[in-house]
Amino acid sequence: MAITKILSKRMRLDKLIRYVQNPDKTDDAVFTYCQYCDPRDAAKQMQATKERYDKTDGIQAFHIIQSFSPGEITPELAHELGIRFIKEHLSDYEVVLGTHVDKEHIHNHITMNSVSFKTGKKYHSTAQSYYQQIRKISDRLCKEYGLSVVMETSGKGITYAEWKLHEAGLLTLRELFDQDVEECLSLAMNLGGFYALMEDHGYTVKHHGSYPSFVPDGYSHPYRIKRNGKSWTERDIESFIDQAMSDPTFEVIMPKVQKAFVPYGKQRGFRALYVSWMYVLGIIGQGKRTQYPKVNYKELKRFEQYKAQAAFLDRNKIDTREQLQAKIIELNETVETLNKSRIIWNSKKKRCRGLYSALSTAEHLADVPDLYTQGVVGIEKDYKRYLDAARKLGGADLEALKAERNEVYERVASINAEIRECQKELRLCEKIQADSPRIEQQMREQIELDEREHDYSL
Repeated sequence: MAITKILSKRMRLDKLIRYVQNPDKTDDAVFTYCQYCDPRDAAKQMQATKERYDKTDGIQAFHIIQSFSPGEITPELAHELGIRFIKEHLSDYEVVLGTHVDKEHIHNHITMNSVSFKTGKKYHSTAQSYYQQIRKISDRLCKEYGLSVVMETSGKGITYAEWKLHEAGLLTLRELFDQDVEECLSLAMNLGGFYALMEDHGYTVKHHGSYPSFVPDGYSHPYRIKRNGKSWTERDIESFIDQAMSDPTFEVIMPKVQKAFVPYGKQRGFRALYVSWMYVLGIIGQGKRTQYPKVNYKELKRFEQYKAQAAFLDRNKIDTREQLQAKIIELNETVETLNKSRIIWNSKKKRCRGLYSALSTAEHLADVPDLYTQGVVGIEKDYKRYLDAARKLGGADLEALKAERNEVYERVASINAEIRECQKELRLCEKIQADSPRIEQQMREQIELDEREHDYSL
């Protein structure tokens, strides 16, 4: 029987759909299927539906995964089962299906538009819709095909992670974590999006210095992302996502190199240097351009860095090395102050973590008691989690606790954002210190070249 889970997505539709339809995973797109949309323009069609009903914000899509026990099902049968599930449960929605056959455990990835193209209504995912619709339909279809029941042990439901570990040692918890990280990295547009995806996959994100770690739902041991024996920092994750976002064959046309330009007005020192160099590179100015050499993505990133550095210098009115050093000292002092404030709020968050966690569990599983009373099978573990959370909360004022939790989380997030911004500006300062001598040398060479050309023309 298929393990099912549903994830809400706020990311770009085209990137998610590319992952679902990946020809390397779907046997050259043999095992793909689209309902009410063209496989070549599915994302545009889904976006057009949202715009037609003026529902472009919030959750963009839902991602349903059906994962089968290794060796239990053929790709053809898994694909057929996925199509039947779509036609029965998602008949009013634009849907893209990809049956991934590149791993031992064949699994269906089903991406649906969050807005119905027929009614304009948004799909709402709840515990009730999961147990009584998604899982119920999937389980019934699996039984029709004679697939074994792999989700039940002694009459109790087990989680996706537990089932993975139960399958004859095919995956350790570490291997499951690495697999989820790989999937989330392939879908993320930025660091924040990656964290959100990991939370959607059932992980709690923890921050210890610059090394983030992730705790799987139901476990206490945190895991760090590791590659080649090295733990990844946030900057490593950001770098990987930036590299994945860039197409290695991507080429951008940049304008022809121009003659040196000496800025006028109040600009001096660093600011004048950067304005002059950007003019030479054709980033600014309106000189005549007849040739357009091609540069690769990394070179384009350097042009963007120059613009960011110039904007930083102008915004902070920095012209001299002394002013730049003073700014570095100011930023370091700000980071130190913010770190002290973060310690205070994190301490409060740590003291109340048990109550906050119980509150989140109770909110997430609010529908489970009614479902349990109705006799829905396979939710015993979730029902027990709900009862444990309710006991921890006791007679607490839930609204006040919720407001307190939200304030703590928002303050920590706000301080983290301020620290990241300061660190970003510190990195800009470091780059300016490193780049400015080289730019000065190149400017001198360019001016000398211009003077030689001028003398030759005379």
